[in-house]
Order: sequence, then C-alpha cells, then structure tokens
Amino acid sequence: MSLTSIAVLTVTGALIGWATNWVALKMLFHPRKPFLGLRGLLPRRQAQLAKDVGRIIANELVDTNKLLAGLDTIDLQPRIAQALDAAIATKLTEYQQIPLIGSFITKERVQGIRDALLVELVKAQPALLASLKDELGKRIDIGRVAEEKLATFDLDRLETVVNTIANREFRAIEWCGAILGGLIGLIQAVVMPLIS
Repeated sequence: MSLTSIAVLTVTGALIGWATNWVALKMLFHPRKPFLGLRGLLPRRQAQLAKDVGRIIANELVDTNKLLAGLDTIDLQPRIAQALDAAIATKLTEYQQIPLIGSFITKERVQGIRDALLVELVKAQPALLASLKDELGKRIDIGRVAEEKLATFDLDRLETVVNTIANREFRAIEWCGAILGGLIGLIQAVVMPLIS
C-alpha cells in the first residue's frame, strides 16, 4: 500500500473520529425539538434528569438537618428584645390613656415586666429553635426544589454554562476521537494489505 493510501486512511479515520465525538457532544443539547426522530439527551430527558438529580441532592448531598443546624448558632435575644420593645411601645401609650388604669402603668413597671418576659423568652429559645427546626425539616423539600428548578431551567442557558465550564474537556474528547480514529485508519492501512 502506498504512503498516500496510508495517509488518506489515517486522515479519514481521524476526521471520522473527531466528527463522531463532536456530534455526540452536540447531541447532549441538540436538536431541541424532534428532528428525523432524533432529539438531544437533555431536551428529551430534562424532566427525568431533574427528578433524579433532585433525589440525589436530597438523599446524598444536602442533609436538611445539617442545613438547619445553623439555627442553633442564632442568638434571638436582641431580636426578641426589639420585638418586645416595639410591641410595648405601641400598647403603652394606648393603655396609659385609660382612666384609673393608666396611672398604674409606669415606665418602671413596664420595664420590669419587659425584662422578666425577655428572660423567660431567652430561656425558651432552645425549645423554640428546636420546634422551628423540626417544623422546617418537615416543610423543606430540597429535592423537590432542585427538581422544579432543573425541570424548568432554560436549556440555552444550561448549554452556555456547561460549555463555559467544560470547554477544554469537550475539546479533549474531540481530539481523543480524532487520535483514535487516526489510529484505526492507520491500523486498517497496515492490516488491509496483509489480509488481501
């Protein structure tokens, strides 16, 4: 076999390998709508992939209890004090205007009640946070949130994001196809004369 034949088979194999991998990568996202019975992987299976990824996120990656553990570090005392002060200030002037009762409502008495309430509410903070965490744990479904987001995620935007992140890897896959295709073409060029 001539050097030209060997070169043609090698280059043809490389082009076929490169083109095959290029088409395979493009078919992750294209065609978006069915064309000749073909449809890209993500457009065809977006809902199922979203469901599977949501399940994996909920079961393997994000533990709701660990996510809610951050609530244990919150000191509610300043927020409780602020809420008490606002509530008391609103009602204090209203009650002070009531005849007979208003004269018994002094700022010192109100401050004493406010401070006593604040102490009791701060003591109840761990139980309040535990109850809140329990309730949030029942209501927050991370898997469902992820599934809903992914199922409605714009495929053009997703393609742009994936191409931006994996552009080098995609090029490497294409070049691997070209190299493997070239090697197959070269092997064919060497083996063909032996079997003829």
